[in-house]
Amino acid sequence: MAGRLIPPRPPFAYRAGKTILHRVPAGSKFLCVIVVSALGFASTPALIAAITLVLAAAATARIPPWELLRGSRTLAVLSLIIVLVKTINPWTPEIIHIDGLFDGIITALRIFVPYAAAALLFAITTMRELRHSLAVVELTLKRAFIRSSHKSNSAFFSLALCLMLGFIPRFFDLWEASNLALQARSCKRGLRRLFLLIPLVTERMMEAAADTALAIQARGVGE
Repeated sequence: MAGRLIPPRPPFAYRAGKTILHRVPAGSKFLCVIVVSALGFASTPALIAAITLVLAAAATARIPPWELLRGSRTLAVLSLIIVLVKTINPWTPEIIHIDGLFDGIITALRIFVPYAAAALLFAITTMRELRHSLAVVELTLKRAFIRSSHKSNSAFFSLALCLMLGFIPRFFDLWEASNLALQARSCKRGLRRLFLLIPLVTERMMEAAADTALAIQARGVGE
């Protein structure tokens, strides 16, 4: 249909697939994201290794690397500011500092590595898989160290962690849907659309959180 708006794939959205990374246990993938993120903030060689790992994993999962950076416009603006601040210093004889430019680029890459790694995790892992994998680990640890407690059979930590992580793709999904709705109503890009989007998405996220809390309470979790 001519003129029809096709909704883009929201950032951090799950992509069904049968690659080897889709079959890896969710807990192992979550641990890898933590390790890769830590490498990104270590030495420069470790940062290069982290970038290489993310690119290799994206290729294995058959996901174009640039699609992992969807929704990172704010990070891009922040990174640009960091690079400019580190590069340009009008109060010194040399206004432009090449070393500062290099440091700024490295800092920007350190910001994007955890974002891309997390986006890849959400692209190849469902929240159900992650919840199950983390719950197994949590229950194993609880039964090993808190054998006498009746609470050792409840995986509250993994549930809370997965609920928190689950709101990340939900936020981007609501943001993209709301943005597309405003675009369909000919709302121009810029501050006006931003001022409309922020309260709208915030309200919907609060409603989603309330619905989730009621659902958990109805199931007697935490009692």
